[in-house]
Amino acid sequence: MKRVIRLALVVSAAAVSLAFTSSAWASYSPSLTVTASNNKPGAATSLLLGHIQSPADDPTAKDTIYAPLGYGVNLSQAPGTKIGDVSARLILRNGGNAEVDVDGRVVADNPANHLNDQCAPGLHQAVWNLNITVAGTPLTVPLYVDAVTAGPEAAFASAKIQFCLAGPIGTPAGAQLELAFFDVNGVFSNPANTSDRIWRATFTPYVAGTPQPNPAGTTEGQAVVPGQVGLTMATKSLKHGVVIVSGRLTVDGQAFGGGLVELYKGSKRIGKAKTKANGKYSIRIKIKKKTRLLSQVFFVGDLPGCPAPPLPGVPQGCKTGSLSFFAFKIGTARRKK
Repeated sequence: MKRVIRLALVVSAAAVSLAFTSSAWASYSPSLTVTASNNKPGAATSLLLGHIQSPADDPTAKDTIYAPLGYGVNLSQAPGTKIGDVSARLILRNGGNAEVDVDGRVVADNPANHLNDQCAPGLHQAVWNLNITVAGTPLTVPLYVDAVTAGPEAAFASAKIQFCLAGPIGTPAGAQLELAFFDVNGVFSNPANTSDRIWRATFTPYVAGTPQPNPAGTTEGQAVVPGQVGLTMATKSLKHGVVIVSGRLTVDGQAFGGGLVELYKGSKRIGKAKTKANGKYSIRIKIKKKTRLLSQVFFVGDLPGCPAPPLPGVPQGCKTGSLSFFAFKIGTARRKK
């Protein structure tokens, strides 16, 4: 999902704007986003997980992400296995509040190396190390991963991912997370049905200006992964090498307007168009010969509220909801003779 990660960074500023410009929430309300590479029931899928918050928010101390019921979970990856890639945007509080983008890898580690980690002590089924470099200093953030099979969490979750962040006190250049996206490969398979899948996360901030977590400020965010996403593509060849590429975008069987469809020839984007209210799009291009094309859509958007009842025991309740999806279609355009 490398291309999806790059797209995520491009649209993330818009997603932050959607999530925070029309809100009167308090100074801490991060959003969770979850994007599946494949929505087919029961199929293996890569997932792109995202944390988005406003630069004005308090820094985050801990995230706990819950996969909903129905997902298959494989945590048998050997230490050293690459799980995915990460892209993040940080605010350097000790560097004039400059924003910097960083990239890195997510690699499986031996859980026995993390028995005494303060963030989530004990033996976990898997630990993934998120490795990045901030202001020239390597930084590793362990992610603690477990299938959920018992206890109160088993009523709503199939797996959970926990991680803690140090910052801006104690990080290079006073780095504070603004947004991050990391993909997870070879771990999850979709539920067997086509119902929407609602992921959840709890976010705990630091007490502003201190290295102390603020449990009383913990909030929840919810992310909808649609059970069905469809993108069609057809080509119509005109004279002089002109080709009309058109199609329709549907989500849960309904037309979806406002999705940005991008058209690629190899790795080069050669056109784009937003879908209309009826889900249809049309892109005009010019070719010299038979050309293989890829159309894709990656959407991240704010919901007006949380789509499901909040989790019990979260002090500030659920504050944010998001919708995210990805779809693509491959086709061939031919020059009209």
